[in-house]
Amino acid sequence: MILLARELAGRMRALVAIESEIADATHRQEEEQAIRELEEKRSTQIRSFTRDELLVIQTVMNVGRCERGYRYYANSERPDYYEIIHLPVELNEHELMQKYSYYLLHRTESELADAIECYTAVSEQLKEGMAILKI
Repeated sequence: MILLARELAGRMRALVAIESEIADATHRQEEEQAIRELEEKRSTQIRSFTRDELLVIQTVMNVGRCERGYRYYANSERPDYYEIIHLPVELNEHELMQKYSYYLLHRTESELADAIECYTAVSEQLKEGMAILKI
């Protein structure tokens, strides 16, 4: 599974890039149509992955979400909403992928794609998961 993750690294980075474009367009308050087109492009990109690729992407996201600690700030005075607490990772890449894909193995392609598509922190979790797994 880690080998497929390494093969998908470029496509995962492309997914992160399109989400950055969407965030920038929203921040600049561009036209709704332009943002909608970017969101459709993101959706098409997610739907182009196979079930196995979606499983790997969801697993990398889970590693990114669960293997680090987070400190959230509720007040609006902080420009960043959260801080990542870099905890030591004790498992190797293969063990992490196995641990975080355990329950995902029973999901269909559609369920995996829907879960990734509707989630708003895909970029954040993918970047962190890729950093942890050294992809």
